[in-house]
Amino acid sequence: MKNILILLLFAGGYTAWYFYHQKSGINESLAAAQTQIADLEKAIAGKRAESQAVSKVVAIKGKIAEQKAALADVQKKIKSVNDAHTATLKAKYDTLASIRQKFIGVTMPIVLASGRDLGSVRIMKMDDAGLSVATTSGVVKIVPNELTPALQAQFLYSF
Repeated sequence: MKNILILLLFAGGYTAWYFYHQKSGINESLAAAQTQIADLEKAIAGKRAESQAVSKVVAIKGKIAEQKAALADVQKKIKSVNDAHTATLKAKYDTLASIRQKFIGVTMPIVLASGRDLGSVRIMKMDDAGLSVATTSGVVKIVPNELTPALQAQFLYSF
């Protein structure tokens, strides 16, 4: 019986040691798993922040694309307005030139704004820079601001 008790005591001691050893291994594994879980949670939080930043960047890129499209529309409108303005100016100058051409060869008395009387002159050339007239003493170039306001309006220099 003594042998059985010693054997039971030895078996109980070995079993206790075995279970203690198993518990220690499980506790170490559990601590390592908890460390890994904490590291994974940090990594997930970092990835979540990256994902949110990427979402914001995508939203900003979408807004940029919208603004670029709006800018392209505005640039097209500006080009259209500039083209229309250019065409209008060309039409204006063409119309002025055709109206001024009707005065070439006409003889009329001209008195300058300074009071100088050129007498009866024949208009030889008329453009935006002024008009050239033939007088009895020769050819005279008259710039628009030397004309009286009435003559400026008549020859379409007043606007």
